[in-house]
Amino acid sequence: MPADPSRTGRPLVAGPGAPDDSSGPPESWEAPRERWLSTVIRPAFGPRSVLLEVVTRLLIPPILLFSVFLLVSGHNQPGGGFAGGLVASMAYVLRYIAGGRHELLAGLPMRPNGLLAIGTLMGCATAGLPLLAGRPVFDSVKREFTLPVFGEVKLLSALLFETGVYLIVVGLVLSVVAALGARMEAEEEEARIEKRERTALLRRRAAARAAAPPPAPPTTGEEPPR
Repeated sequence: MPADPSRTGRPLVAGPGAPDDSSGPPESWEAPRERWLSTVIRPAFGPRSVLLEVVTRLLIPPILLFSVFLLVSGHNQPGGGFAGGLVASMAYVLRYIAGGRHELLAGLPMRPNGLLAIGTLMGCATAGLPLLAGRPVFDSVKREFTLPVFGEVKLLSALLFETGVYLIVVGLVLSVVAALGARMEAEEEEARIEKRERTALLRRRAAARAAAPPPAPPTTGEEPPR
């Protein structure tokens, strides 16, 4: 059954003077969605799976939210920066499996080296700032305040250190995944490019042979009888 033009907002048959709006955003839910993740680059290890991309898009937000919960509640309950960082890393590893290293890097707010640097600075600041106030290293400071919905909240300076550990774990795991994945995907991409070039060369040779004129018959130098 053809789509109703009044619902899609576009004519069924585009004439010569009709504007081409295929590059613009979809105007209705009937318009197909081109991709579910950020990039459209095909990973070197195989075609992209739409089902895996949909599952990845649905799972990453709750996984990251759970990792933040582990980070915040880890001081008095099971969790902490290390456990939260591992959980957050698994979300990005799932993104790497769905779309390759290009999709992994596209989903990060910054490069893994930047996460490592910021996490290290936060850990060092937590250790060194108490010395400026004449206190021992890693001395914890507690602040209590009241929020409208959550009530009384206790904020410890140890949370800054746990956040640094969180970023270090995420940056380290993603650095390893990106490094190993880049090497594997580079080899696969080189093999795929070499195969594509070989196929194109064979096609050009076949087309050249087909377009070449047939060879002339050999001449013996004798005139044909009259």
